[in-house]
Amino acid sequence: MVKNTGKTLRADTYRPVNLPEPVDVEESPSFGLPLAVRIPRRQAVINIEDRWRIDDEWWRPEPVSRLYYEVTLASGQCLVIYKDLVNNCWFRQSYRG
Repeated sequence: MVKNTGKTLRADTYRPVNLPEPVDVEESPSFGLPLAVRIPRRQAVINIEDRWRIDDEWWRPEPVSRLYYEVTLASGQCLVIYKDLVNNCWFRQSYRG
């Protein structure tokens, strides 16, 4: 059972979860594949486990076009990153909370 904190819940006390975080990614010059990620120190990508693309809301002023990669880093850490193809920026997306 969860202990009652006595605090009143308010709409402005909630914060979004799973927000993408900007991340510095080193890309291969020929295909744009991720070679290394800086979080906070540089770690080489040793394997790309999965890759998928999402194109959505093309009718909006800012459509969604992302190329996702599930990667394994040299440290053994698994990470989901994506390249925003509209703004040409990389982000880290956490799905594990």
